[in-house]
Amino acid sequence: MAQEDEDSTFDRQLDSLLHLTNTLSNNDSLLSVLHTISMTHNNLDTVEKYSRWELKLAQESNETKIAISAYMALGWCYYNRYEYEQANEYYLKAIAISDSIGEKMLLALCYHNLANSMAMMSRYYESDDYDQMALKLFVELNDSTYISYIYRSLGQTCIDFNRYKTAKEYLLKALEIDIKQNNTSEIADDYRHIGSAELHEFRDRQTDSLIVMAKNHTMQAYALLHSHDKELELLLAYQNLMDIYFRYALTKEYPERQIFIDSSKYFYQHGFELARKNGFLDDSHDFKMMKARYYIEDKDYKNAIRILKKAENDLQNDSTYIDFRIELYKVFAEYYSTVRQYQKAFEYQSKARKLTKENFNQGYALKSGRSNVQKEFDRLLHDQEIKSEQLIIESKEQKFRQTITKISSSMAFVILISFIGLSYKRMKRKRQLGAMLERHNKYIKTQRDQLSATNNQIKSSINYAQRIQYSMMPDKNDITSLFGDALVMWQPLNTVSGDFFWTTKWGNKKLIAVVDCTGHGVPGALMSMLGMSTLSDIVNSMRFRNDDLLASDILDQMRDKVIESLHQTEQESMALDGMDMALCILDEEKMTMQYAGAFRPLVIIRDGKTLLYKGDKMPVGLMSIDEKPFSNNVIEMAHGDTVYLFSDGIQDQLGYNDNGKVAKFSTRRFISILEESSQKPFDEQYHIIENALENWRSSKKHKPFLQTDDIILVGFRI
Repeated sequence: MAQEDEDSTFDRQLDSLLHLTNTLSNNDSLLSVLHTISMTHNNLDTVEKYSRWELKLAQESNETKIAISAYMALGWCYYNRYEYEQANEYYLKAIAISDSIGEKMLLALCYHNLANSMAMMSRYYESDDYDQMALKLFVELNDSTYISYIYRSLGQTCIDFNRYKTAKEYLLKALEIDIKQNNTSEIADDYRHIGSAELHEFRDRQTDSLIVMAKNHTMQAYALLHSHDKELELLLAYQNLMDIYFRYALTKEYPERQIFIDSSKYFYQHGFELARKNGFLDDSHDFKMMKARYYIEDKDYKNAIRILKKAENDLQNDSTYIDFRIELYKVFAEYYSTVRQYQKAFEYQSKARKLTKENFNQGYALKSGRSNVQKEFDRLLHDQEIKSEQLIIESKEQKFRQTITKISSSMAFVILISFIGLSYKRMKRKRQLGAMLERHNKYIKTQRDQLSATNNQIKSSINYAQRIQYSMMPDKNDITSLFGDALVMWQPLNTVSGDFFWTTKWGNKKLIAVVDCTGHGVPGALMSMLGMSTLSDIVNSMRFRNDDLLASDILDQMRDKVIESLHQTEQESMALDGMDMALCILDEEKMTMQYAGAFRPLVIIRDGKTLLYKGDKMPVGLMSIDEKPFSNNVIEMAHGDTVYLFSDGIQDQLGYNDNGKVAKFSTRRFISILEESSQKPFDEQYHIIENALENWRSSKKHKPFLQTDDIILVGFRI
């Protein structure tokens, strides 16, 4: 009741101020009233109207500080309307004036507001830059409260960017400051953000210790927030706790699992009531998706799909809730996987991956693909289970055929005996055998139909895997947009490939890699997906940290990530699962190119002569405990140089030499063809190499060889 009286008194005071604007003629007094309204009113249209009035008077009176405040208020209006570009314009105007008059506090606040707006646009690099500038100014001003606040903001940006270790470093700095100041309210917010970082990291890594830490830190925040009546922050803690306890439950067995599910529902119910009380239910998609998960867990699939489809319809055309749409598609995939509609599950999983990629491309970042690779592995593991069932069916069919053969043999003997015995016994026996044969034939037909359906399902799954792989790889247009006309030969041995190429741009530098993963087909494709996502993650992480760009450093980090992802140890990984690759970084301004290789060479044709650079004789993966760093080669380039990167698929292709004997195509023969054709158009080079391979595989006297490995070749000209 006291709170309601206080709110009512505040509203009456605002009404009095609004009335005053019609009576005041003194500009100073009017500016003071307008400033108070723009800083305290919560209606966006009202704030915008009086802030524009305030700005006009401030400019006429040369009141620069008030003009800055008006620009910030206008930016706040557009920020809360999700019109971030317009908000940025006003923030930048406020920054320009603050900087010109040396107002550090206002300038720092403007930088932080702009950082928030950039983060909402998924422009995380710029958001981080502006918060770093704000932090520098607050440090100069020795303002501990705002320093802590900016550390929390930087921590949240790192969470959005999947840089969990850095996020926790920032958040722990904020916590240290707030503990020294004994600011209990902010300490609670620090714990909540730390728990959020651990929850997001758990979603990617599925490590039990992370979810336990997330639970402990968020419960600390929850206890403090409860005592300080901070309802918005408490609502966010409720949402995190319902998610944490639900995910924690999935790591347990019954009956312990049900205890954690009930705890999740407890926080869901209290959070739901708090959201309804504060009018947040319309935007609170977390509760809808969690409700659907509860229904899936309770096997109430009818209500689960009803909620999911409604949420999908609500979010369909709303670009402000991309993260929620990604999470929604993941819940859809969980639902369809649970009800064994695997094709639908793959479709929604692909939607989530595609939207994630699009969202982070706009922010100059790609999410780590490890969790997606794990899901793909789970799906393909299911395919292997289907293959096992197929073998069982074939075994049963073979046994039934043997049974029928034995029965047929027995029939001759029975007929012979029946001729000796009574004729009615012969007829009775024939009818019994005929009925038995009919039953077995029907059973065999049923098994064949099931086998056919299983084969179709496996083919469909592999085709989906192909689509996923194609969507993750660049195409020829991506290379030509960077390097001009180019040669791209990619010929998978099976539907999906263990070879891939990758390219990106960093400032004035252009990166390109050709990678040959262990195996081909489905196992090779799994490795290629891990390779593509890890390579992008490493380069974007280096870009985020503004590290020096070294080709050898990228390969070193790739090796560490592959060893970590595959859980390789020296004792058990002598199979050398990993990747061979060649990576180049071209700087056309300096006319230099870096090259680092793991078993894969680089060929440069210059004036008809070949420059061959051999990679290090070690893979991107575990070979021994005492691995050496990869070598970094810096090459002076010349105009007209033609550069080739390739896997071992061409030179290892089996065929017939001039003596008609079986041999490999060989690197020497392949480089010779490149020397002879390097100055020709790339389309013509493609056909020359393709024809040479076809002729090598063919023989008039012998059966032609089929393709023996995945093939990839990329070439471009300086």
